[in-house]
Amino acid sequence: METARKRTFLDHVVTWALALFLGVMGVPAVFAMVVGPFQPHDEGSTNDGFTGLVLLLGLGLTYGALATLRDEYGIPRAWRPSLTQGFVVAWYGGWTALIVLGMVRELLDGGPGLVAKWLGGDVAAWFVLVGLPWILATLHDRRRRGAAGWVDSS
Repeated sequence: METARKRTFLDHVVTWALALFLGVMGVPAVFAMVVGPFQPHDEGSTNDGFTGLVLLLGLGLTYGALATLRDEYGIPRAWRPSLTQGFVVAWYGGWTALIVLGMVRELLDGGPGLVAKWLGGDVAAWFVLVGLPWILATLHDRRRRGAAGWVDSS
C-alpha cells in the first residue's frame, strides 16, 4: 500500500506562489469585467467587444487558483476540480455572464427599448455559444455511455 507523502514547507510555498500568480491575474479580470458595464462611458467611445473575452480568461485563472489551493489543503472536501470542469466554468459561465452583462449595459444606456432591440441577437448568441454546445455535449455523453432511450439512426 502506498502512503501519502508528507508535504514540506517548499510544497506550501510553491502552492501559494502558483495560487497567488493565478489569482492576481484572474480575480482583477473578473472584477473589471463585472463592474465595467456599470461604469459611465463617453458617448463617442466605441467598444468592439473583444475586451469582454478577458472574463473567460479571468474565470479560468481564478478557477485554477482555487483548484490549486483545494489540491493542497483539501477544502472543501466535496469539490473535485478538473480541467474539464474549469473549461465548463470559464466557457459556459463566461459567455452567459458576458451576454447578461451586455444586456444590463443596454438597459442602463437605452432602457428596455434598447434591450428589446437586441434581445433576439443576444438569445441567438447565447444559444450558439452556450446552449448548442451544451446540448451536443450531453448527446455525445449519452451516446458514449449507452444511455437508455438513445436511438441510433445508422
